[in-house]
Amino acid sequence: MGRLEVQGIVSVKTSEPLVQFRQLEDDGKLVVGWQTGVLEAREMAQQVVEAASNAVYDAAIVAWAKENWPDEWQDISAKMLTMMRRYRADAWGLPDQPEDWRVG
Repeated sequence: MGRLEVQGIVSVKTSEPLVQFRQLEDDGKLVVGWQTGVLEAREMAQQVVEAASNAVYDAAIVAWAKENWPDEWQDISAKMLTMMRRYRADAWGLPDQPEDWRVG
């Protein structure tokens, strides 16, 4: 699965604060690395927290559907997840489906 490393640094050239990211494979091999400004890093962190919360809420919907409709839970939870994700997108302007990821 690998790991993501994050550290705060200071630019040698501009003396600005930066946040540095490294994605590593399990064996420690660097997959990708990048630096970004503090505001963008904070925005990314907030998006991670929101995505983690959404994943927990989505899993709760699936578990609830399994418990209440053991023979139909897949169809019911799929419809409910689609509705909730669309609502989140409409209410907060966020991508609502996995296929809505930005390209490039």
